[in-house]
Formats: sequence, structure tokens, C-alpha cells
Amino acid sequence: MLAPLLFIWPLSIAVTHYFSTSVADFPYDQALREQVLAIARQVHFVNGEPRVSLSDSARALLRADEIDSVFFHVLDVSGRRVAGDVELPLPGDRQQMIGQEAGEVGYRNEEYRGQDLRVAFSVVASPDGRGRALIEVGETQDKRQQLSNKIIASVILPQFVIIPLAVVLVWFGLSRGLRPLTRLRERIEKRREGDLSPIASGRVPEELQPLAD
Repeated sequence: MLAPLLFIWPLSIAVTHYFSTSVADFPYDQALREQVLAIARQVHFVNGEPRVSLSDSARALLRADEIDSVFFHVLDVSGRRVAGDVELPLPGDRQQMIGQEAGEVGYRNEEYRGQDLRVAFSVVASPDGRGRALIEVGETQDKRQQLSNKIIASVILPQFVIIPLAVVLVWFGLSRGLRPLTRLRERIEKRREGDLSPIASGRVPEELQPLAD
């Protein structure tokens, strides 16, 4: 009974870590999505070529993060960087991403200088369909990791009380449950070898009644 509990404990930690990462990703992915769409609204096209109108205050607001580093760029169909940061890695398959449906927001993971980046991207198309551009916003994942660690701690710390308590309750419950069997064993051990008299069944557990009979 105790072995499964000791096995489930690390298993529950692993499952908690997986789901806490998913939960931590959701709000920050939504924030990245809003940033991508905000930049997309500032993209216009001249003869099919994308142009970006981002004021200095808008750029400062985009980077207003005290914990993580935020990068963005806008690429044309040839993969040329129209605006943004050279620090943000270029996507591996730009043509496929630029060819996706305009307005949809997707996500991918990248690595920059040993740091994990979460990147949100979307495609904006010109009204006449002649031009397309790829907008990407990426940020490091320190806030996500901090939130994930808090979720894990809030779930795992109570387990340090619950699991030992469960062990005590299992031990207590099985001890009481096996006590009638122990008494029956002792009564049989005290009988003489030739004693074939009936065993008093008043205190024999129901499961052992056929054996006693």
C-alpha cells in the first residue's frame, strides 16, 4: 500500500511541472499576441512593400518590461528585416510562415545567446493582396519560469504534509483492519494439536468466516 504512494509522489511532481508550465505560458502568450497585433496595425504598404510606423514612445512601451528582454521585427516576403531588432532570430522557414493566413497568431520557441525565447508571429497583408509582411515579437521566459515555480511550490509544498499523513492513515487503517485476523491467528496458535472443537465465530471477520467454519 505504501509503495504506490511513494511512486505517485514524484509522478505527481512531474505532472504538476508540465501543467504549471502550460498555465504559466497562457497569460504571457496572450500578452505577446496583443503586442504582435498592435504592431500589425502600424504596418502599411507602399507599392506592395511593407512600412512600419512606430513612434519612439510606442517602441519604449513595447520594451517596458523590468524582468524579461523583448524583441520584435518585421520581415518582408524576401526575409529582409524592414524594422526591428537584429537580436531576434530569423524563423527557419520564412516562406511558409509568410504564406500562412493573414491575421492568425502562432507561437514558436527559439534560443538566443543561451536564453530561451518565446516568439509570437503573425502575417499582415496589403488590402490589394500585393504585399505581405511577417511580424514577430519575442521575449525571454524569466517571468514564465517564476510563475511556473510558484504554481509548483503551491501544489507540492502541501504534499509534504498530505503524503506523510496518508502514510500514517494507511498504517493506522490497515493495523485496525488486520487486528481481527491477528486475534484469530493467535487463537488458533494456542489450540492443542488435537483440538477440533468449533472456533467461536463471534469475532471472526466476515471474509474469514468460511475458513473458520
